[in-house]
Amino acid sequence: MKEDIILQHFVANCQKLEIETIIWQNAIKTFHKLNSDGYLTSEAKDWLCCAIYCELQQAKIKNTRQEAEAGDDPASKKVNGNSWNISLTKLLRRMGINIMRFLKRMEHWIYLAQSSAISQKEIVDIKRHLGINRLLLQHYKHLFRKLYVLPPATETESRSHYQMVYEFGWLLFLAARNDLPVVVSSCLVTGCQVLVCALELVYVNALEVPSSDIINAEFKGLPTNWSCGDFDIDLLRNYSALEAICELIPELSSKSVSMMRKIFHKAVMSMFMDQRLLGNDRSLRHLIKDGILEVNLASLNSSYAQHVSDITEIDERILLTHFIAETPSKAQLTGKQLPRNGADLYPYAQLSLSSSQRDNLLKLLTGELLPSMPVHISNELDQHESNVLETILLDMCNKFESAVHFKGEAMECCLHLGKGLYYTLLGKILAAELQRRPTLKVGQFLMQKNRFNATLIACCLQLMLHILGSTLQLQWLLQLFAINAYEFHKIIELVVTHGRHLLTRNLAKHLGDLEVRCLDSLIWQRNSPLWLIYGNLPRYQHVQLSVSSASICLRKFYYLANQRLVQLCKGLCMLEEYPQIWHIVEHSISVHGAELLLERHLDQLLLCAVHLCMRKLCLRSSFSDIIFQYRYQPHAQSAVYREVYMSPGQPTTDIISFYNRCYVPRMLDYAQSLHCKQFAKDAPKRPLLEQLSNNGHGEHIMSNGLNMNVFLTPEPMPTICKAADCQFMSKAETPLYLKRARSSDELIKSLSLGSGKRPNIHKQRTSCQ
Repeated sequence: MKEDIILQHFVANCQKLEIETIIWQNAIKTFHKLNSDGYLTSEAKDWLCCAIYCELQQAKIKNTRQEAEAGDDPASKKVNGNSWNISLTKLLRRMGINIMRFLKRMEHWIYLAQSSAISQKEIVDIKRHLGINRLLLQHYKHLFRKLYVLPPATETESRSHYQMVYEFGWLLFLAARNDLPVVVSSCLVTGCQVLVCALELVYVNALEVPSSDIINAEFKGLPTNWSCGDFDIDLLRNYSALEAICELIPELSSKSVSMMRKIFHKAVMSMFMDQRLLGNDRSLRHLIKDGILEVNLASLNSSYAQHVSDITEIDERILLTHFIAETPSKAQLTGKQLPRNGADLYPYAQLSLSSSQRDNLLKLLTGELLPSMPVHISNELDQHESNVLETILLDMCNKFESAVHFKGEAMECCLHLGKGLYYTLLGKILAAELQRRPTLKVGQFLMQKNRFNATLIACCLQLMLHILGSTLQLQWLLQLFAINAYEFHKIIELVVTHGRHLLTRNLAKHLGDLEVRCLDSLIWQRNSPLWLIYGNLPRYQHVQLSVSSASICLRKFYYLANQRLVQLCKGLCMLEEYPQIWHIVEHSISVHGAELLLERHLDQLLLCAVHLCMRKLCLRSSFSDIIFQYRYQPHAQSAVYREVYMSPGQPTTDIISFYNRCYVPRMLDYAQSLHCKQFAKDAPKRPLLEQLSNNGHGEHIMSNGLNMNVFLTPEPMPTICKAADCQFMSKAETPLYLKRARSSDELIKSLSLGSGKRPNIHKQRTSCQ
């Protein structure tokens, strides 16, 4: 079923690209032939793209051979619809495949299809050419930032001029290099020389614009007195900034660039002759001023589009956006890290951001965010449904804008990119849902799932808060939009899954942290739907096979509890006692969850369970030892043991008071009667050295008597006890006394000096105390 849908989309895309029927039919036949064992089905879209590329390449070779055989005789030439007259970039964009992913797939496809040596050489050349251009683009951005400055946000015309100069310089370089011999254009060093020549020509022409505010006044190659009002522009006819630009790349010889400049000027002259450029063809000036820049930019774009109308050509104009967000690599010519260009963050370059925040923002700016509702969604909505969705988005953005005190450009960036991210993610999520359920009615779905829509908007705005470095927490955002954490938790996985090409690793990690924050505390607030779904929360084993959203949520919650409990037990050298502690934790959640977990934190139940087990087994450790080890955990928060919720209207208390007043009365009987068979079976007598060890942060201990290190083998990680016949002990076997933890008030009263000072529950005590 899924393969049939992919084939339908493939045929529709081929028809939109005006590819001949025989070509895409042959591509489908080849795909079915190589997919006889079903190996290619999971990635059918990628492999079909490889198949159509090979068919177009063969059609190009066939047509080229026929034209060569026909010679100059017009009567012998056969008119063919050249379907291969489309760029590889256009094909991949229509098929929805990344260029790097396509090249990797083609390596396998060539082997599977036993393609000709020509096909192999084409792929190798494309990869090499693409790699060279990416390095050259890094040099271009580095040099451009040195020559120009980005105007303020208020100067819209100057910013537009800045952006056009940025695009014109790169396009002029591409056009000139394509007119040069292949030997010159396929080399990194000569390519860098041509790039410097193109930048120098554009820079000198940009100086002809009077009082231009995009010129960097600190650049060494700026003519003397250029900023003065009486500067004579005619002096620029013979002016050259080549040496000053070459100094920005010390390893690039200025002499070799001067030699390349003569060849470059010949290529530029050919553009004047072909009327691809307008200006003074004698002095190579007047390319930018007096509105000529717009004409030249449009002309070069048109001619370059014709040049890349070939299935083996990549439209390298996409490098200005598609590769702009990647982390700058070390340039092969200089070996140094190249700084980012001011044009990368256009139009938000004035924002004060850290390097990671810049990376996050660049990824979104270059991720092709949609400016409005996706077409395939808007076509399925009537006017009323469209108005409802737009109203929800507008109301939430207005409420957000009035509550968050961002200034000017930061707020504009937050709302603009937040909306674009929402439209893009909504399109991807619904597209995947339509593939799974082709009969789905989009409008009806969105109207019924109104909380889904609001939660997705809130998630996008939360990502923007993180990008801009806001200190506002998730709980604040949820309260602002009246969204419960359970609903928000469900949207996170969808955003991570469908936004992987839009989100940096930092943003994906941030979403993971938000999910953990929801699971350990926020979903257990009083307004959580989980309390309505379940009377008593199910046990660990009962949620493993269910596919309901609530069960999936609890499955993640139990996994988190298991992970944190293991680390805490490891730090306390209590891995052998883990099965018993887990039973206590699970009982406190499933039986007393509404009393112990409501409005509280998962870690609070873990700390109490560990202490209760210590008392049951008569281990000589205190609550302070547990808290001391807890503070070493990466997720530790002081509020967990300092500010514990008791009941409505009462102030928060510390973890010891909660343990004595709330936890022990409900859990004592269960802990006393618990008999875990896994613990009894797997727990041998503790070795003497392990009893002496009280250090959970390494594999060695220090012997007091011999003053030497004794290394121990790490204990194996415990597993959750899944035995269904763990029984209660008889009264005769039950310990008669479980020592009660001392509360802060009791400790104060027991002090001989009667001091009112709060006890230090963080201080680690020795086994003799």
